[in-house]
Amino acid sequence: MSAEVRSQKTLLRVLKLLAMVCLATVVVFGALHLDFQQPFIGYGLGGAFLLFLAARPGEGLTITVCGLGVLIAGTILKAHYAGIPALLVQLMGSLGLASLLVLAGAVIWNGRDDEPAAYRALLPASVLTFLVLGAQYSLNMASLLHAKTYDLYAYAFDGTLGFQPSFELGRFLKQNAWLFPFVKISYEGIVLAMAAIYAAFMNRREKPLWELIEFLFAPAMIGYLFFSVFPVSGPQYAFAVDFPKAYLPYHVLHRLALESIPVLPAFPRNGVPSLHLTWALLIWLNTRGLSRWARAAAGILVLATILDTLATGEHYLFDLAVSLPFTLWMQACMVRTVSFRNKERWLPAITGCAMFLAWLAIGRFGFHWMVVSRLVPWTLIVMSSAISLSWAVRLPALIPEMYVPQPAKLRAVAAAAAR
Repeated sequence: MSAEVRSQKTLLRVLKLLAMVCLATVVVFGALHLDFQQPFIGYGLGGAFLLFLAARPGEGLTITVCGLGVLIAGTILKAHYAGIPALLVQLMGSLGLASLLVLAGAVIWNGRDDEPAAYRALLPASVLTFLVLGAQYSLNMASLLHAKTYDLYAYAFDGTLGFQPSFELGRFLKQNAWLFPFVKISYEGIVLAMAAIYAAFMNRREKPLWELIEFLFAPAMIGYLFFSVFPVSGPQYAFAVDFPKAYLPYHVLHRLALESIPVLPAFPRNGVPSLHLTWALLIWLNTRGLSRWARAAAGILVLATILDTLATGEHYLFDLAVSLPFTLWMQACMVRTVSFRNKERWLPAITGCAMFLAWLAIGRFGFHWMVVSRLVPWTLIVMSSAISLSWAVRLPALIPEMYVPQPAKLRAVAAAAAR
């Protein structure tokens, strides 16, 4: 080996060491300055740990990640601890940060070609982390843009059903306080569920599944835009004094003068629609090709999200009803196994969008029609939800890898999608 070749190898090792030092510095900075008690941050980073496990690392790497994760958790937990849900958020965040360090370190030191599994996990893990952190801080900015919200409109619509679902379930949760940790974990852990569905399909393709990243975050971007069209904070923020103790009875609703109301900027404007339910529904709709227990878990997640969003006062039933046609719209737009020129795709997309926009108009301008009879809002909810769900479950799979893994069938579907 010539002296020139040896010097080049030495220089390469030095550059790799510098890159590793920079990487470790970023991780230490994140451990010291990120708010790991914020669920979107903790669980967003925790998603990287799920992708790390899905990459099927060796025993040594797994032990390394767990050891680093415990070390990071021990550092941040010295000052912050507030029950099991908060502990779980911080622990998952620590394991996720350690996973990013180990995955990136393996790719930097050994090279992309020698670490294909690590590279396949690292890219989506990094993108998911970046987008989740961005979503957390952008929601805080949205609160500053809308000093007043349409909470009173959503509250009034729920009242036309004959009762206030969020208030009633809020009372139930208050009377059964032992359920609260489970409700909090399942509500806040939606980001982990998003990472889990990516992890479930990750090893079915050699390259990253960018369509799945788009599928998870495009609805968030579109939904974020509509937070400015119909900004809602939720009953626990807008009616903090009364929630969940009391609400206006049905017979006095017609006297209610609707207007936008001020809500403290510290509280999020994260409806309408409910992105939590949208994500849960999208995850459930796209578990085809997975095991029965995975599909059952996704179905339970949908039901748990409905309970969580209402009982915690984060959303009104109106928000959830609007989310179903929004989900149909998003799912139809994201499908990659059928061309958008195909009626099987564009018709449900247009129908879902039309129903979604119609719901926003009803919520804003249709209150006088809703108080005519309780049958009116209930009929609209049932019809809209039935159309949205029945059509959504019949849509083609998002990507070929989501079909039952039969090689011949996958090749045929992929070829048809490419035409």
